[in-house]
Amino acid sequence: MMNKILKLRHIALIVSVIIIAIGMAVGTVCHFVSNGFFNYGAEFASYKSIQITTSIPEDVSGNKAKKIAEDALSSLGAYEVHFSEGTATAPNTVTYYFPMSASDDELASAVEDIKAAFEQQKMEDASAGVLKQTAVPDGGWQLGLAAIAVSCAAFLQAVYFAFRYKPGMALSSLCSQATVVGIYAALLAITRCPVGIQAAAFAVVAVAVTMICNGVFFSSVKNAFKDESNVKADKYELIAGSAASTAKVNIAVCVALAVAIVIFGVFALIAAPGAATLSAYLASLIAVVACAFTFGVFTPASYGLLSAIDKSNN
Repeated sequence: MMNKILKLRHIALIVSVIIIAIGMAVGTVCHFVSNGFFNYGAEFASYKSIQITTSIPEDVSGNKAKKIAEDALSSLGAYEVHFSEGTATAPNTVTYYFPMSASDDELASAVEDIKAAFEQQKMEDASAGVLKQTAVPDGGWQLGLAAIAVSCAAFLQAVYFAFRYKPGMALSSLCSQATVVGIYAALLAITRCPVGIQAAAFAVVAVAVTMICNGVFFSSVKNAFKDESNVKADKYELIAGSAASTAKVNIAVCVALAVAIVIFGVFALIAAPGAATLSAYLASLIAVVACAFTFGVFTPASYGLLSAIDKSNN
């Protein structure tokens, strides 16, 4: 199998580029016609909202506020509704979220209808208003910090590999880190999986796992090159043999991660059913898929090309 991957190494690399290109295309289209390049979660999303508050003496359970809001907003297509039950010091709060494309005039008109309903029911302490949340460019500083962490980790590993192994291995490892992030981002854009702060953390984890698996792979390659019995062996056969011998270990890491994610996801859904709960676990599974593809296909194929930099097998 690994021999076939190396023989078709150009195709393996092209497939990686195609996946990333499709993700870029889908994300770019969604940037102009939807809410952004990625399907951003609540903490990264820009949105408009109508917030309604009622005091506990006027509306003990919050049902009055919900009923008035539903009558006024039923035609506006709110994509998320959140109710916060009041306390001794805070009122009942109902918040309806809308995309940034929602009409300001329609939202303002709906608020006036809600206020009129409050007056009719003599709810003097009730209020309603339009709020606007504008995200700092598509995810803010959290994504920037994650990008810095990933870039530093990839660079340091490349420097380490250049001294411990060979320049071609260092360059291949650097390309692998860029690829795992690119494929992860592309799959997030293609699948429209909600992207929150967890997605940024999973990108860092994906790079860390790929770094570990690359270290296992290149250690095996180095030992194969140094083995005197392999002096006359074909270089690509040695690379393929190392990839095959380390594949079980590397795949086992991804399988273990995937199983743990599924188990934790099931318990999380039992505790808090909902799409928001599931989205974080879907993003983590996508990160695992990106890792498995990168070190299973891309890294051996890329080193099959870049091994020409390492002139000898010793």
